[in-house]
Amino acid sequence: MAIVNSFPRCLQSPYLVQDPEAPAKIGELLALAADRLDAAGHLFESGHGDQADVTFFSYEAMFACIRALVYQRGYRERGLRCLLLACEHLYVQAGLLDPALLIALERAQGHKSSPAECLNAATALSERTLQLVGR
Repeated sequence: MAIVNSFPRCLQSPYLVQDPEAPAKIGELLALAADRLDAAGHLFESGHGDQADVTFFSYEAMFACIRALVYQRGYRERGLRCLLLACEHLYVQAGLLDPALLIALERAQGHKSSPAECLNAATALSERTLQLVGR
């Protein structure tokens, strides 16, 4: 398989497929994102528990948001790389989404940001996702 490094290549690979039923799953993804964002916020505010969980929950919220955005356009991912490339192609290049939010997702995945930074990015991405999907 060729290196998957662009939206068109993702569509030629098994890692991104068109799915006309994908938009029906947006509500479930938004509910998951809200749940994880709420958990991250409560954990961060309480100061109790492992603060690495704030990063983990924030990442899960961001991941669900990115999936919702891509699903809105009728695609389903089968790999993180193609999910990010699809979001970049469909939203960032169109000027609809700040690329810093995708970078924040990648940084949260690698635990390269503070819990506060991850929570702030997850909150911003969640708010923007709700705007973009019209909810």
